[in-house]
Formats: sequence, structure tokens, C-alpha cells
Amino acid sequence: MRLFVFTLLLCCVNVAFGQEEGYHIEIQLDGYENDTLFLAYYHGDKQYMQDTTYRKGGRFIFSGEDPLDPGMYIVVRNSERTFFQLLIDYDEMHFSLQADNDEVAKTVRLRGAPQNEAFYEYMGFLQDQRKMGDEVREQLEGADEKEKDEIEAKLKKMDKAVKSYQLELMETFDGDLLGAIIRANMEPEVPDFEGPEEEVRQKRFKYYKTHFFDNVDLTDKRLLRSPILYNKVNQYIDQLTSKNPDSIARSIDYVLEQMEGNKTVYRFFLANFLNNYARSKIIGMDAVYVHLTDKYYSTGKAWWIGEEQLEKIVENADKIRPTLIGKIAPNITLEKRNGERVQLHHLDYEYTLLYFWRPDCGHCKRYTPLIVKFLEENKDKGIGVVTVCTKFTDDVPGCWDYLDNTEGTDLFLNLVDPFHRSRFTQHFNVKTTPLIYVLDRDKKILSKRLSAQQLPEVMPMLMGGEDSAGQFSDTDSGE
Repeated sequence: MRLFVFTLLLCCVNVAFGQEEGYHIEIQLDGYENDTLFLAYYHGDKQYMQDTTYRKGGRFIFSGEDPLDPGMYIVVRNSERTFFQLLIDYDEMHFSLQADNDEVAKTVRLRGAPQNEAFYEYMGFLQDQRKMGDEVREQLEGADEKEKDEIEAKLKKMDKAVKSYQLELMETFDGDLLGAIIRANMEPEVPDFEGPEEEVRQKRFKYYKTHFFDNVDLTDKRLLRSPILYNKVNQYIDQLTSKNPDSIARSIDYVLEQMEGNKTVYRFFLANFLNNYARSKIIGMDAVYVHLTDKYYSTGKAWWIGEEQLEKIVENADKIRPTLIGKIAPNITLEKRNGERVQLHHLDYEYTLLYFWRPDCGHCKRYTPLIVKFLEENKDKGIGVVTVCTKFTDDVPGCWDYLDNTEGTDLFLNLVDPFHRSRFTQHFNVKTTPLIYVLDRDKKILSKRLSAQQLPEVMPMLMGGEDSAGQFSDTDSGE
């Protein structure tokens, strides 16, 4: 059982706002048998512990000499690990709350917490409206046209009542956390457009995206200590932005530009974006990491980063940069078994699968037969498979032994670099194997880090001129 919906318990002493420092929250939970409560806070998509308190005379008291950072907090019950939410604002840190443990939202009584009182009333109103709405929608089944019109009219009336309530609260609590939360949750109203259906759809989407943050103050750090701001930004990037690196980079730039007025919010999201795209398994999204490094970290716009950490970030971006999708692949020179030297850019294939592997790599042993099968099924497509064994010096004979004993590998152009003269590991950022790059006739990188299983799906798209970057995940880990 969990109380994840907007439900909170807050307690506040009966003092005038601004007359006391720090915070003091008293909670009485009737029917709660455990002796411990925890106070935690949101920060982006995570929650962190703020305070712990124990029962004293039937009450729990959270208090501290320093004020809390305003935002949405949660009180966690030790026995059930369920929680309810609180609004903590600059002028609402001293209050009291009493409620039944099993029915917090319905029984809550607050003193000195007008925002929380209004918040609970609002959530109760939404719950009632939702229940009524579900009941009305059930009536649509089997209804005739006239009845459907009447039902739709009821639903519109209910929707209007909700919006009216929201507008009233935003006006009453303008500048307060509650007003900011309700405003941020309001969707932009898209006007009616005329024209062909597809054109109208595109206009509606463009308007919605353009006005997506109209009701959200991206510089309000109170919203950072709630799920709201993080979820809104993620929705903008993940759902309203095309899944290609350039579009995502532009959307991130737009968001960060709006956040520059608050260093706390800006810092959190810039670091969060960099970390996310450093870990991304989506093919091609390393370009976003390089963009963030070049535009923000290398230019001093991430002022909090230490010199050593900054050097690592820039170094990592520099390693990735030569093999970004759309770049011309580095022209490395490798050797055949007989010692004949071969330059990558001199190979005459319409499409080149550049496959880095090792004979003692378990994943490679699964990949190689699949690549053989793929090549056999696409003999007339101008595809060449160039394999690069990543072993050096005395270990190179093991590469040839494996190839001699693996059926179909004679269809490949098998190459090595015993003394690493080409520095292929640096040029192609070969950290693990197997590793596959797809190049066009001009040796432009079309895709990379594909699994062998993805080749039958991805290659037709690439050969048809479609951009697969960012649409596929590198799901098979290397060794």
C-alpha cells in the first residue's frame, strides 16, 4: 500500500510568519504505532533524507536551526515505507498537523499552514472530480447520440470547474509554492487551426511545443525540489523533440538558456544532461555529450567543475569526436595476413562494416556467425565486411587461428595491426569488443555500436538513406 498521490502531513507551531528562524513541524498521526518518522525531499528525479524524528508525548517534531530549502517534501512512515507529501515554502516552515494514519488526506487538520490546507482541499476536489468523471464516462457505453452530447457537456462543465478552481488558487497563492506548482501543471491551451488534417496536426504540435513552458518558471528552484520541473523538462526533451542529436542539443540549449537566471537550477540540469548522455545507450547520442562539453564545459560555463574533472570530461569528448555519426572515419592503415598494407579509405565498397573483435571475446564469437549470415544474405548490396583483430604482437597468430576455424570468415577482409602503428584504438575509441561501425562509400560514419542482431533491421534503413542515429540502442555489452 502506498500513498504516492499528492498527500501530505505537515505540522506547524502557531507562530507568526517570519518571527522564528529554522523550521519546526509537529505531526500527530493517530493510529501510527511505530516510533520513527523520516522527512525527505525531492531533488530532480530522486529523493534524499533530510531529517529523522522519534515520538515524544504522542507527537513527532521535525526541527532545525537553519531553514529548509523550499519545495515538496515527503514524510516517510518507518513501518510501512509509505509516505505523504508536504509543501515547505519560505513563509511556511512552522506549523502543525494532525491526521489519522490510515486516512491522511481525508482527515488532515493543519495549523499555520495555509498553503498545505489549500493543497489538501484541492487534491480532495480533484479526487472527487475524477470519481465523478469516471462515473459519467461509463454512461457513454450504450448511449445514443443525444445522450452522448449531454454527457460530453457534463464533462466539459467539470473540466471548466477544475480550471476555475486552479485559476482561483493561482491568484490566491501567486508567488507562493502552491501557486507555482498548480501553474506548472497546467497545459498550454492550443487554439483551433484550419486546413488539411496533417497540416493542422503539425500546427497544433508546433504551438504546443513552443508554448510548453509558458506556465513553468524554469528559474524557480523550489520546483527543482519537486517531481514537477524534472518531469516537465524530460517531457520536453524526450517526447517533444525529434530523436536526433542536433534537435536534442537545440532543445537542451533552449532549456538551459531559460534557466540561466538561477544558478542552482542551471547547474543541476547541465550536470544532469551531461551525465545522462555520457551514459546513453542510444546510438549517436554521444554527439550530445560532445556538444555539451564544447559549449558549456570547455568555455567555463560549468564554473563548479574542478580542473581535474574538467580535463577528464574534455578528454572523453575528444576521444568521441572523430567517430561521431556523420563524420568521415579516420583513414587507418592495417595489414593483411601476408603483410600487405591496406588503407581504409582506399577500399571500394558501397558500404563498409568495420568490425573490431578479439578471438577470446565471448560476444565476438556470437557476433561473427551472425555477420557471416548477414553478408551471405546481402551479397549483391555492395557491402564489405572489414574485420580488425585487436590483438598485438605475439597474440596476433591467435586471430588467424580463430578465422581459419570459423566458417564463412573468408568472405571478410580480415586485417590486423600487430604493433598498433595505426593507433586504431584511439581513432575509433575502441574500449571494448565487439564494436561495429557502418560507413558509406565516402567512408562517412552512418551508424556505430550496432549489435550483429540489429544489422538486418538497420542496414536497409541506412542504405535507403534513412538516418537511424538515435533510434537504436547498443544493448549487447562488450568485453
